Amino acid sequence: MRQLIDPRRSSGFTLIELMVTITLIAILMLLAIPAFGTWSADARVRSTAESLQNALRMAQLTAVARSRPTVFALTNATPAANAAPVANGRNWYIEALPMADEDEDKVTDSFIQGATVAGQYGVTIAGPASLCFNSLGRQVTKTLTKPSTTCTAPTDDNTVTTKSDTAGTYTVSKAGASRKLLVRVYLGGRVRMCDAAKDFVNKDDPDGC
Repeated sequence: MRQLIDPRRSSGFTLIELMVTITLIAILMLLAIPAFGTWSADARVRSTAESLQNALRMAQLTAVARSRPTVFALTNATPAANAAPVANGRNWYIEALPMADEDEDKVTDSFIQGATVAGQYGVTIAGPASLCFNSLGRQVTKTLTKPSTTCTAPTDDNTVTTKSDTAGTYTVSKAGASRKLLVRVYLGGRVRMCDAAKDFVNKDDPDGC
């Protein structure tokens, strides 16, 4: 015997069911968009801070490997040898410097590395225009003519333990991000990235500053 099919059971979704489903999807998307925006901004802050930390370590390693001073500089210009260092610049570069007792204006292959990642990501870097490292990888105070800048080293490692200090500290942030990251260079050469919203000294948070 042929079984009759109830047409009401084979008609699929009703218009009301489709509208309810579409409405729920739209609500979920509206809820997810702000969270995704914050996540994306946080990821760009971290990526820039990690690149900055690696570049500072590269400047140190270059100073030690070449046995001559190097400078890490922020700039708003295209990264290149002797580009004008600027505090809070959006780009950065590393350059090897002449030895103090050598009569030379420029070291062969003096330009080591440059980056524009902060500008590409819309990330802000707040920090000194330049840091100089000696052949031991330690920060030094130095006045340069090429590039024209002055490096100021901390007087000791304790000068960069508070969040308000700017010597040897770069603050990486972005509008819409949920946090700021700091990249700190200590007098002895240690480079450390930390979360400005967390406390390492009092709460012993390994990610804190």
